[in-house]
Amino acid sequence: MLSTIGQARISSLQSAGEANDAQKILEEIDKAVQSEGWHFNRYEDVTLAKGTASIAHSTSGSTITTSNPHYLEKDETVTSSGTNLTVATIVNDKSATLSAAPSTNVLFYAERIAVPTNVLNIDLSIYDYPSVDPVARGKFLFDRKNSTYQFNDDVKAIVTHQLAFEATTDTGEPTVPEYARRYIITKAARVFASRHVGDPELVKLAAQEEYEARMNMIHKEAENADYSIFNSRLSNYTVVRDSSNSYPFKSRL
Repeated sequence: MLSTIGQARISSLQSAGEANDAQKILEEIDKAVQSEGWHFNRYEDVTLAKGTASIAHSTSGSTITTSNPHYLEKDETVTSSGTNLTVATIVNDKSATLSAAPSTNVLFYAERIAVPTNVLNIDLSIYDYPSVDPVARGKFLFDRKNSTYQFNDDVKAIVTHQLAFEATTDTGEPTVPEYARRYIITKAARVFASRHVGDPELVKLAAQEEYEARMNMIHKEAENADYSIFNSRLSNYTVVRDSSNSYPFKSRL
């Protein structure tokens, strides 16, 4: 990225200057590109279990106090060592009263689904969950359709993860493949050049490299994912439909 604007490369990261700016832009573009969802970081049928999000607190009888906002709602169910408790009153955003004193200093949101920390996007198939419209909101999954954080069951989700840009160990940690790294670097270099130099010819050359890297990435993506029009449920239904087909939108067609 530094060489794109004619600066000398560096052998270690820095905490200030153009090198630090380049690092921040690289991190920004890395997350933006991975957020698009690719074959290497997008997984289907990932089980997201309810009751896994927790909250630490101090206790005074049935009243709990948290160091951070608890996000609890009145009448919501929480668990303490497997025992269900009900939120009786909300004192403020860091304090609430339960139906009984908890036995531990950690509670679990019994009917909420936690969003993993390395997740960029979560979606549920409309064919499997026609009555739910989930979005990730902070640490929880939120159902926009029913305006609630609470779910009746675990869900199978389509999850886009943020993978490490490069491996830091030799233990096989998941990282983005080389063709994706190349595209992320060239895109970040073009953005870096545009913000720090602004020379139209320089930006144009960087954009050409970015274009070529993206075309290669799309080619590798299609090659590795083995995409087919028949992967789509709608396309598959169109081909195999008959009088016994139970496609969920059949009554609307």
